[in-house]
Amino acid sequence: MFRKFLLLTCIVFCFSFLNISPGFYAQTTELFLPFPETWTNEGSNESTEKNTKSPENTASMVNSGPNTQSKSQNTLPGQNSQSEPGSSKVATQESQTAVTTNAKPQDKKKKKKEVIDPSGASFQKGKAYLARGQKKSAESEFADSYGKEGEAAKLSRVENTNLYGLDGKDKDSAGLVEKQEDADLKIKTQFELARSLDRIGNPDSEEKAYKEYLKLITEFPKHPELTPRSHYAVAILLIRKKEFRPAAHQLASIIKNFKESAEYLPAHYYLGKIYESSWDERDLERSLKYYQLYMNGVEGKTPVPGYDFKKETRERLRVLGSSI
Repeated sequence: MFRKFLLLTCIVFCFSFLNISPGFYAQTTELFLPFPETWTNEGSNESTEKNTKSPENTASMVNSGPNTQSKSQNTLPGQNSQSEPGSSKVATQESQTAVTTNAKPQDKKKKKKEVIDPSGASFQKGKAYLARGQKKSAESEFADSYGKEGEAAKLSRVENTNLYGLDGKDKDSAGLVEKQEDADLKIKTQFELARSLDRIGNPDSEEKAYKEYLKLITEFPKHPELTPRSHYAVAILLIRKKEFRPAAHQLASIIKNFKESAEYLPAHYYLGKIYESSWDERDLERSLKYYQLYMNGVEGKTPVPGYDFKKETRERLRVLGSSI
């Protein structure tokens, strides 16, 4: 009887123990599962799905002990790790909302409204016609350009000053020069007038060109580019007329005042030609000296188009060297 009572007592005790602590066995079993996604505990499904989305969370769960299983890996800095279920998700959403709210979209810079030059189109048309040798059409377009006024109008005046000069319309050209308000463009327009008259090639136009060049030399005596070019052009014009003395003065002005100009070395070459020419002050030794100075100056330098006289100078040095 006692044995039966003892056996019954043991059975009841075991049965009660099993009912009271089922989580013990569940907890012990989960500790040894290698991957969180294999958990079957009903209370852990939502946490498992969140943690398996990140490799860092998976590694953390595998390496953590039993007391760390309920901690959220997405806890924000400063947030209590013992937050209620779902609080991490809410906090994250609030944080994202705050970031979105605080992030102000960058104001797009207002693009400056492009200002179209009303004189530009006609200027471009004029250049296109001029490139094809259609001078009359070019003149018409350039006139239309400076009739509208704009930045390109200034350049159109320069172009038509040249074209009118070639047509012998020096009064029209002179009028365009006077209308140039920009000082630099005015001297360029003046030079185009003088050059166009010079290119006609008859004695009358050469005299007009000389006067226009003289305006440049006297009214703009220190322009670093066009003043020496004007001196040079006048010298060549006078050499053609065999007026050697005034031509030599123009070239000497370049050598004295514009040592950095493109015309500096060619001025020596033409002085050599002047002193080799037949006139009252012909001097072959001086001519030889200027030729030699030119050659010394251009040695080792890239020749400038239109100013390369090395071949001619070598020949003159050979001839003069044997004759002196």
